[in-house]
Amino acid sequence: MKLTDKRDYLEEYERARHRGDTYFPEYALRDLSVGLALLLLLMVVSALFGAPLDERADPASTDYVPRPEWYFFFVFQLLKYFSGDMEVIGIVVIPILGVLFLTLLPFLDRSRQRHFRRRPVVTGATVIMLASVLVLTVIAVVEAPPRADASDLTFAAAGIDGHGLFITSCAHCHGDVGEGAPNPAQPGDIIPPISTAEYLASRADDAIRTVVAAGLPAAGMAAFEVTHGGPLHAEEVDAIVAHIRSWESDPPVQLDGSVSAAALSTNAEFLYPELCAGCHGLAGEGASGTALADPGYQEAHDDRQIFDSINLGHAATAMIAWGSVLSHSQITGLVDHIRVLGGAEPAGTAATGTPRYNVDVLPIFEVRCVACHGAAGGWDATTWAGAVESGNHAPVLIPGDPDNSILVQMMSGTHTDGILMPPDGKLPNALIQLVVDWIEGGALE
Repeated sequence: MKLTDKRDYLEEYERARHRGDTYFPEYALRDLSVGLALLLLLMVVSALFGAPLDERADPASTDYVPRPEWYFFFVFQLLKYFSGDMEVIGIVVIPILGVLFLTLLPFLDRSRQRHFRRRPVVTGATVIMLASVLVLTVIAVVEAPPRADASDLTFAAAGIDGHGLFITSCAHCHGDVGEGAPNPAQPGDIIPPISTAEYLASRADDAIRTVVAAGLPAAGMAAFEVTHGGPLHAEEVDAIVAHIRSWESDPPVQLDGSVSAAALSTNAEFLYPELCAGCHGLAGEGASGTALADPGYQEAHDDRQIFDSINLGHAATAMIAWGSVLSHSQITGLVDHIRVLGGAEPAGTAATGTPRYNVDVLPIFEVRCVACHGAAGGWDATTWAGAVESGNHAPVLIPGDPDNSILVQMMSGTHTDGILMPPDGKLPNALIQLVVDWIEGGALE
């Protein structure tokens, strides 16, 4: 400060002191009055407009676009211009320089002039800072992405081709349009189609994503997401799921609904009446199709020939290639059942008619339940012990008493709380009956 300015300032201070203007109570009262007025204004604004809160957080939401509070928009926008290794400049260096300027301002500007026109350096710097903050805030508001489906927002921005990923990662086992193909991990097994209306309507996106990400080791399917040891990132797995879901509007493969339902069971005594009896008769006596119980048929065909007939079908007849729907073990079970119809002895416990967990029930749970009721807590459907003993309200089933078993009540929609499982749609009655029969038969492993 110049000596003349210092002298003038001291003289002004002495005149004010002699007039009796002291900080307390005069200036203190002014400060309190202004503070109280601002507090009252804030209370009125809060009462009239309330806090600008978003909707309750929903972890399953796919259209929420996270954004900072409005007073951080300028920093948020600044980071777009300093991305990657330059982020430290936008988030650390520039803000620190701004704070440092304000801190040093009393030392940089020692003039006693108060009018902004007489302080061009400080006024210019301040205007530039405020204008920069305002412009960056406005740009951030204008460029804010709209709420949109996550698949459109994420995949389009990242340029991820879900169809291309499906072709390179999935088509060699599932076919180009999910029509199914021979299972390279299990010779003789045909992978059922995943692009039918029945399949897509009965599986939520989360269930499909879990299968793609974590795989199905029992069926020979490897995990594909990096978190499970696979080659794909989470966004790429999401893109594949979105591509599979896109088939729902026009399913490439058309199957009868009973076929889709039957494909979940490996119990031959369930499969045969559902899929074969209409043509071959309930006891194999024949109808529009061959009499499978006829001794002549039994003698003329060995197990391999019967298996191939079921697996490959007959182009000149109504017999379809069931290998596109059923697994190797399911077809093998049907071959054994056909032999029983011809008078052979039952081949083990699978042909006795009493459903067992690992053979009959687990395949249903793996497709419709395990995605949610796996190892994450609560009821665990991945093992017999988990299905029988686990759950927040265990036991969920009472061997021999399906009517009072919570599992059956939730599957059939008779639970007192109105709970239906799976939540995305009730299972076919035939599959529910299979679970009922399993519990009624003692819930055998």
